Amino acid sequence: MSAEIEHQYILFSLGEEEYALPIVLVDEIIKINNLVKVPRSKNYFAGIMDIRGKVVKMVDLGVKLNIPHSHEQGYDRAIVVKIGGESVGIIVDKVANVALFPPETINPPPPSIKGISSRYITGVGKKDDRFIILIDIEKILGSEELAELGAGAK
Repeated sequence: MSAEIEHQYILFSLGEEEYALPIVLVDEIIKINNLVKVPRSKNYFAGIMDIRGKVVKMVDLGVKLNIPHSHEQGYDRAIVVKIGGESVGIIVDKVANVALFPPETINPPPPSIKGISSRYITGVGKKDDRFIILIDIEKILGSEELAELGAGAK
């Protein structure tokens, strides 16, 4: 794997903030349609979706991190990531683009940002004049939490 790919991140928005996660974890970016709600599930579990014949659990990252969405028009886009060998859709407000953050351009995480615990933040990158919060999606959605989302959703 080339070093350049290791330093590429997908930028996305949740509420008023910009976040990024490593592109090596990303399978694809999808438009949300035919989302099926699962009764009596966690509040951040938006439901399941059929993506090319595979059932994928969909998580509302804004709800999970307690970040109010910038709009109330429903779900539009999701970033499908691989966590522990399982595909999970992460619903975000907006997917922007890909950015390069070499290690020397990443600052250590502050104690917390808008209620997000520093354990979920791997660092803060700078793009143009904006700060981008680099998140650790594997810590946010660990295997225990994915299992909690229901064996019935597999």
